[in-house]
Amino acid sequence: MAMNHGPLKNLITLFTEHRVAANLLMMLMILAGIWGLKKLNTQFFPTFELDIITIAVPWSGAAAEDVESSIILPVERELKSVNGIDAIYSTATQGAASIRLELEENSDVAYILDEVKQKVDGITNLPADAEKPIVQRVTRYDDIARILITSNSATAQELRILARQYERELLQRGIRKIDFVGLPEQEIAIQIPSSRLHELGLSLSDVAQIINQRSVDLPAGTAAQGDGSRQIRSLSQQRDVEGFSQLPLITTKDGRLLRLGDVADVDWRNQDNQTYLTYRGQPAIQLQLRRTEHEDTLQAARIMRDWLSERQATLPPDIQLIAFDQSYEAIQDRINLLIKNGVGGLILVIATLFLFLNARVAFWVTVGIPVSFMATLAVLYGIGGSINMISLFGMIMALGIIVDDAIVVGEDTLTHLQMGEPGLQAAIGGAHRMLAPVMASSLTTVAAFLPLLLIGGTIGNILIDIPTVVICVIMASVVECFLILPGHLHHSLHKAADLHPSETRIRLDNAFNNFKNGRFRSWVENAIEFRWVTVTIALAAFIIAIALVGSGRLKFTFFPAVEMETLNANIQFTSGSSPDQVDNFLQHLDQTLRQTEQELGGNLIKMALQIHRKTNSSRTSEGSSQGDEFGALYVQLTSIDSREITNGEIIKKWRSKVILPAGIEKFTIDLNRSGPPGKSLEVKLVGSDVEQLKAASLAVQDALSQYNGVSNVDDDLPFGKSQLIYDLTPAGKTAGLTLNSVGRQLRSSFDGQLVQIFNQGEDEVEVRVVLPDRERDRFSALENLPILLPNGDNAPLANVVQFTDKQGLDRLQRVDGQLAIKITTDLDESVANANEIIADLRAGKLQQITSEYGVQASFEGRNKNQRETLADMKMGLLIALLLIFIILSWVFSSYSWPLAVMLAIPLGLTGAIAGHLLTGQNLTILSLFGCFGLSGIVINDSIVLITFFQKLRKEGMSVHSAIVEAACQRLRAVLLTSLTTIAGLTPILFETSLQAQFLIPMATSLVFGLAFGTMLILLVVPALLVILENGKALFKSTFSRDKATLHS
Repeated sequence: MAMNHGPLKNLITLFTEHRVAANLLMMLMILAGIWGLKKLNTQFFPTFELDIITIAVPWSGAAAEDVESSIILPVERELKSVNGIDAIYSTATQGAASIRLELEENSDVAYILDEVKQKVDGITNLPADAEKPIVQRVTRYDDIARILITSNSATAQELRILARQYERELLQRGIRKIDFVGLPEQEIAIQIPSSRLHELGLSLSDVAQIINQRSVDLPAGTAAQGDGSRQIRSLSQQRDVEGFSQLPLITTKDGRLLRLGDVADVDWRNQDNQTYLTYRGQPAIQLQLRRTEHEDTLQAARIMRDWLSERQATLPPDIQLIAFDQSYEAIQDRINLLIKNGVGGLILVIATLFLFLNARVAFWVTVGIPVSFMATLAVLYGIGGSINMISLFGMIMALGIIVDDAIVVGEDTLTHLQMGEPGLQAAIGGAHRMLAPVMASSLTTVAAFLPLLLIGGTIGNILIDIPTVVICVIMASVVECFLILPGHLHHSLHKAADLHPSETRIRLDNAFNNFKNGRFRSWVENAIEFRWVTVTIALAAFIIAIALVGSGRLKFTFFPAVEMETLNANIQFTSGSSPDQVDNFLQHLDQTLRQTEQELGGNLIKMALQIHRKTNSSRTSEGSSQGDEFGALYVQLTSIDSREITNGEIIKKWRSKVILPAGIEKFTIDLNRSGPPGKSLEVKLVGSDVEQLKAASLAVQDALSQYNGVSNVDDDLPFGKSQLIYDLTPAGKTAGLTLNSVGRQLRSSFDGQLVQIFNQGEDEVEVRVVLPDRERDRFSALENLPILLPNGDNAPLANVVQFTDKQGLDRLQRVDGQLAIKITTDLDESVANANEIIADLRAGKLQQITSEYGVQASFEGRNKNQRETLADMKMGLLIALLLIFIILSWVFSSYSWPLAVMLAIPLGLTGAIAGHLLTGQNLTILSLFGCFGLSGIVINDSIVLITFFQKLRKEGMSVHSAIVEAACQRLRAVLLTSLTTIAGLTPILFETSLQAQFLIPMATSLVFGLAFGTMLILLVVPALLVILENGKALFKSTFSRDKATLHS
């Protein structure tokens, strides 16, 4: 081993002896960190979404069933052969098909995108009147904040002009993207009554064609090139109501010119099915400010705040600008919260160091903390990380680990200095002696965290920052404790007299030495004497802990949801309800919410925004439903930590005041939660028959509703509007009509015929020829619609077509090529546990439902994430244990000693489980991450102990004396390394803020696991070693006796 470490030990000696090398390296590390800190991005969670490609195919007027059979099936068939796609989600709605492809992790997105485009372009049998498929990769944007423009006197058109002006200003200042809500798209509607069309012998398509020829901007080339060349162009494109009214249409038989305005009403208006907003009864437009994933949230927020403060000063008197849903505030709060905990932990760590170590040594060990952190920040920037809740927590976790290596080296140097060695010799000797154990303990900690990098999926992407940060910190601290610390110690301590211990220090050291050589020594002696009892007690504790988890006494919640301050109340009335009904109920919701706020003491609501004609859904991945019967109220509450009243209490009180009107089909209040996407309880049903699927879904919903704590049970297959199925009458067939020609005429009558699109400023305006609204909206007018026959005559629709009624579906979902329906619920995790409900459903009801309706069921959402993550973790655990065993076997050149060291792992886990039980917490995915980390850290103490034991044995000490001596000599180092890690995490344990709640389980695992583990290591490992050594000796003597007998 000495040969291998030649160059390393020489490097350490060089850095220790050199006058400035240690300081120069330290300055380099600090500079690199400052540079990294300046460049690093600040966000809430790490970027955790997977890559997604979408395919959208609009097919105006088509029913969901037609969209599924004519568009989605052919596209899915083609995509089957594309590699790298993890899942295909298809949705057929009225008038459009959308397909979402989730890609496998680390796949080549550009290549797959190309391949998907080629496959889709190669499909020849899509409907002729469907639009061209749009294939694109989803570019992710994160929200910064939203701004509401509202006024009690301005018209919607005036607000529109302001919204566009503000958009230009913000984009110019560097905001990347602005989305509008409540800015309806506009059209010029040319409404011609069917009676006039009948008189003129024209169809809507004929009118559209005439307009297209007359209203056009057309370049006609370049003329007179010999005379300076002129461009020739026509500028006859009409851009207003008056222009279109004056367009010549046809000349009648008596030579009169008919203009478009003579036969049609030309109107500038909002397109059908557009969303608009109201705030306290006033019209409003919302600007959603977004940033790309690689931009700093806080920087973008600064741009917005500066613009707002300048704008507020120059606003017209009746215009209000209100900023809300400021996600950057949440980020700022969480960062401050974690920094506060970090500083608290740092103070405790430093206090612990000064308590146990000489002031000078403690000071130089403390210096290592910022130096290692700075180096970590530089590496984090280099590998594309960011500053977020998870990476900050990783740093807090590393606070205590960071000083472990330096403590061991510093403590050894100090001991030798006190024995009378000169400073240089003690510093170099300390570093050399501790090189093997420190390298081993660092490598085992890295080995414990390494498998956490292998966890895939969303959870892996969210939590990957913890192992990344910890591994970087450990690497940095190893460099610091061998190349920087010995130099500092040598230059500040030349001989024992330089220590200048104060009276307090001497008193503390004496008290510690008395404890070490008195009480502690007798404890170790007893543990060794009654070694079988000691080991049995430790094992029994571990078995009890495992039994507590296995029996369900200690529950498992996958990822505790952090409640956010925003909620959506979504409403859906029965099809055909008047928009006024929806608006009145939205008004009622708004008023009852304000009453609830007053009764609960006020200052609870930041924003309540009415969204008309659309739901604002956070429930399903497909997004929101649009139409006259939909509406939503978006509510933002004040920060959870700033009020006594919980979200649940507000919602409960509000619900009790809401009076549901006649005709309402659905009313849900959804509270948004942060963390991985999906609900903790989601069931996916797959089958081939829609009717059976819907029936099975209702049965599952009924079963779910029986459980306590489950609310808002719903599925994503709503019953749709009733459909009219048309067929030709005998007269129609005789007249030579086909279903196709009738279909086209019907479609252009009701959907209108798109004639032109022109731009006005930033707005795109459509020009459509349609029947008047009074004809489109009434069934009686439908029967008299003139249908153009092949011979040029007209006949009323009722003569050539007959209708039958059928219940339709608004939306059809398919997952991986099968019809699917997803049932979502909200679960109150303080009352119920998702895993228990799932186990109960699997054991009973679900089996009956699936066999009765012939469908398959699976659990999706967080449960699917949980299954994948736990499978990855099991694999990771095996890898971690193997790596640790390999490292230890190499360090100790033995196969049996590593086992004694690794028995510290179950002892630590016992403490972690006991900690959860004592604090009344559930185990979560973060608790498991904590346990992984614990495995690596808890071993370090045993390594230090056993390395020393090995050294004493080589010097010829008996097993018993060597192990007692090793335990006593290394007591200070072992206690210090554990106590600093515990001290760093203690503030988080006592954090009351709701936002940090999901981090507490991880801190619990580490703090309790280490406290319990250290105590046991100091007593159980000596007992185990004696058993092992005695066993070895017995085996050897028996073996040699057998050999001797054989020879004789």
